Amino acid sequence: MTGDTHARRPPAHGTPGGLGTMVGAFFALLLVLFIGNGFAVHALLSYDDAAAAKLETLDRMRVLGLQAALHSVRLTDASQVRDAQFGHGVDVFNRGLTAFEHGGVVAGREVPPLIEPRLQAYLPKIRRDWTSFRNRAQSVVLASYSSQGTSGEGMAGAAPAVLRQWLIDDANVLLQSLQALGNELQQSAQQRRAAIPWLGAGLLAADLLLLLLAFVLVRRHLVVPLRKLYHSCQDLMRGHYGTRVDYKGSGELSELANAFNSGAQRIQELLETTRKDRLGLERSDTIFRGLAVNSIVGIYLAEGDRFSFVSAKMAEIFGYTPQEMIDTLPVLGVIVPRERYLAAESLKASLKRKDGTVRYERRGRRKDGTVIDIEVFSSALQTGGTTAIIGIVQDITERKRVEASAQLAGIAYENSSEAIAVTDAAGVIMDVNPAYARITGGWPDEVVGETLPLLKPGRHNRDFYDAMWHAINTTGRWEGEYWNQRKSGEDYAERVVIDTAWNHDGSVNCRVAIVSDITAKKHAEKQVWWQAHHDPLTLLPNRQCFNDRIARSVERAAAGGLPLALMFLDLDGFKAINDSMGHAVGDQVLTEVAQRLRSCSGEAAFVARLGGDEFVVLLDDVRDQDQVDDLRLSIMRGVTAPYVVAGESLRVSASIGIALYPKDAEDKDILLRHVDLAMYAAKAEGPNRHRYFDENMRTRARMLRDLIQGLPRALADGQFFMVYQPIYEMGTGRLFEAEALLRWNHPEFGIIRPMEFLPMAEDRQLISRIGDWVLERVAAQAASWRARHGLGLRVAVNVSPAQLEGGEDNRLCWLECLRRHGLAADDIVLEFSERALAGLGAGALANLQTLRDAGMGLGLDAFGIASASMSSIGRVPADYIKLDRATTEHIVEDLQALHVCEAIILLAHKLGVQVIAEGVASAAQHELLLRVGCDAGQGYWYDEPLEPGELERRLVNGRRLAIREP
Repeated sequence: MTGDTHARRPPAHGTPGGLGTMVGAFFALLLVLFIGNGFAVHALLSYDDAAAAKLETLDRMRVLGLQAALHSVRLTDASQVRDAQFGHGVDVFNRGLTAFEHGGVVAGREVPPLIEPRLQAYLPKIRRDWTSFRNRAQSVVLASYSSQGTSGEGMAGAAPAVLRQWLIDDANVLLQSLQALGNELQQSAQQRRAAIPWLGAGLLAADLLLLLLAFVLVRRHLVVPLRKLYHSCQDLMRGHYGTRVDYKGSGELSELANAFNSGAQRIQELLETTRKDRLGLERSDTIFRGLAVNSIVGIYLAEGDRFSFVSAKMAEIFGYTPQEMIDTLPVLGVIVPRERYLAAESLKASLKRKDGTVRYERRGRRKDGTVIDIEVFSSALQTGGTTAIIGIVQDITERKRVEASAQLAGIAYENSSEAIAVTDAAGVIMDVNPAYARITGGWPDEVVGETLPLLKPGRHNRDFYDAMWHAINTTGRWEGEYWNQRKSGEDYAERVVIDTAWNHDGSVNCRVAIVSDITAKKHAEKQVWWQAHHDPLTLLPNRQCFNDRIARSVERAAAGGLPLALMFLDLDGFKAINDSMGHAVGDQVLTEVAQRLRSCSGEAAFVARLGGDEFVVLLDDVRDQDQVDDLRLSIMRGVTAPYVVAGESLRVSASIGIALYPKDAEDKDILLRHVDLAMYAAKAEGPNRHRYFDENMRTRARMLRDLIQGLPRALADGQFFMVYQPIYEMGTGRLFEAEALLRWNHPEFGIIRPMEFLPMAEDRQLISRIGDWVLERVAAQAASWRARHGLGLRVAVNVSPAQLEGGEDNRLCWLECLRRHGLAADDIVLEFSERALAGLGAGALANLQTLRDAGMGLGLDAFGIASASMSSIGRVPADYIKLDRATTEHIVEDLQALHVCEAIILLAHKLGVQVIAEGVASAAQHELLLRVGCDAGQGYWYDEPLEPGELERRLVNGRRLAIREP
């Protein structure tokens, strides 16, 4: 809490007339002299060099002119000159002339142009004389070359003496012009050289004058004032405090003189007042100590960074003894570390201000580490020739807490986005915040003195206000939502919280109502609810909305006793529309179906879209089943009517499942499951069908569920077994092959055919395990027949495409299985449906080709009228194809089916493939198939699927078909 008694003034570096300015000016003057002298010498040298270059170039041109004239004269005497000297001289002369006119380089030396008008006047004449001489000389040279090896009499038809005279005359004229220019250049150079001594003398005189001026200025403004200041300082040191420096200038020396005079005057005044104050100090010290002992605030005196005096109250505030604080605690030790820098700045401010007290608030730290708020008043004073700080400290922790709480409350009140109204116990408004006017439209001067609208009867019924006032009077609090009206007449929703402030005696001080405008929230909630509960495409209620509605309807039906009906619609063939015409057309169809459902169902029914092409219709208060049938027929007619979409006419049908509550279900979840079962039962019967729920559907569903759950255990528990259906050659009746058929002996449901559980096995990825088990069992059975009776029988095994999707190692295991049982690869035939083969991927086809290359047979099942293409045989060559049961059973009464069979058989034979007819159930079928060339057949007319032992007896007894009468 200490500092310097006097503030230091910054040096006036930029003051006009200051030391910095004077030194800078002096050095600037020397720099100017140095640069000026350098430029002058450089200019003289440059001019002299330029003049020498010009004279040298002119001399070279004269020499070149003479050389050109001499060569030309020799040519007139028929001398032979074959070198390039003449041409080189012409080029150099031209470059010299160009340099005089525009500047340039001649013989490696820079030649400046002639800029003086009297010198430039010679250049046109020199160029004309040079041109005349050059042209005549070039004519002589050309004539000499053209008459190579002849005498000079043939040159241009002129006598050599005449040509020679002409050349000499032109050369003389040119040399005279060059000589005249040279004389002028010499004269100009001599004049410049004559002026150089005078220029040097002038430059020296200017340098001496400037140096003299600098000396006078430095002596006057620096040496003399410093000498005066030096003598005055010596007088002051001797005790002559009335000494003053007489200096009237400006800058640092003036400030230094003024500071010296002020300091001397201050010292003189202090000495006078010290004697007067000495007696008063003792009296003031007595008064100060008396006040410090009895003060209710802390008082301290600090010198430097230590306490020199601490009152008892001051020590009590911080939890120390006065002597502890004086002996061990620095002044800033009572401030929390993060605010010590701020406290130090406040102490510096105290030292600077001699005319008042500095007040500041900081966070203090007690001896036990507790943080408190303190208020400090401090000012500087002089004690014993040093500067000290005297201060008063007050603990304001409680006051700050109250102030902070009040300030936060005020800020929240004024800046709250929620309307706040303060009322008396009866609800009469005493004050409102600015947000109240923004929300309600009522200004403070309009609503103060009025009853809060919420607290008086209005929009709501009597029970609402009775319950509100009961809560306010008993608990002092009420909160809820309320529809109110703004000053403008606009309705809005508000969320209101009313609290009561109590007096100490339990009476009501005031009530505070906090009002939030939740109109936008209500609208947003409504919009969000609608979007969350409706389908964006058809605008029908969605699954979530339907679930809420059916829950309410079931509760209502249970309470009222009237049943309800639920219809579940699934469009037939809608996927084909999406795939063939695109999803945009499909969306239009769905939108039109939704509109028709709403139109057909009327106001009494609830229509929703569950997703995809699934819709539900909920009918409450069903009187009888006729009402349900009428609604179903209306929906069927509406949905199946033609649609015109994208310029095309489409037809859509629907499968409808119907379930009734409480007849078919005990709650909504069971009702939903049962209506779903009814819909799938209707879809299984074909398009545009309907089914009411019955108990058989639930039994069937439970059976499927149990089958799915029991399928993984069937292999481990030995529930699978194999039967074999013989295949006979139609022409010979020989039993040559059998088809292995899998059966599941379920402990509860009995014998189950593969079509019932193999799709489940594929879905649960169990088909490979089951297929491997089948192959192993069939191979073992065939090996057993061969071992006991030496009889070999080829066996066909049905294979799922999923079994071929595994790695190559898995397929090689099939071949290893056959080798392990001593069977050849062609003892087993793999059967695929034509559709399954068409869907095989590249990996599955590669695995199948591996098995074919090893010798295993391949049969294609389910060929007939509905077959996609005979090209399937070309993908993997088959040993035979099987006519499907649907084709075989119609050949007797349907001539077209017979023709199709005949065509298939003919085409297969052309491809080298046998044909087996399955499902042969009569002798008539057998005879027709034999007549059109079918190779073999199987079916109940030949044999039903047999146990392995029964088939073995057939093989032992001759393996011949015993034709039975139909």
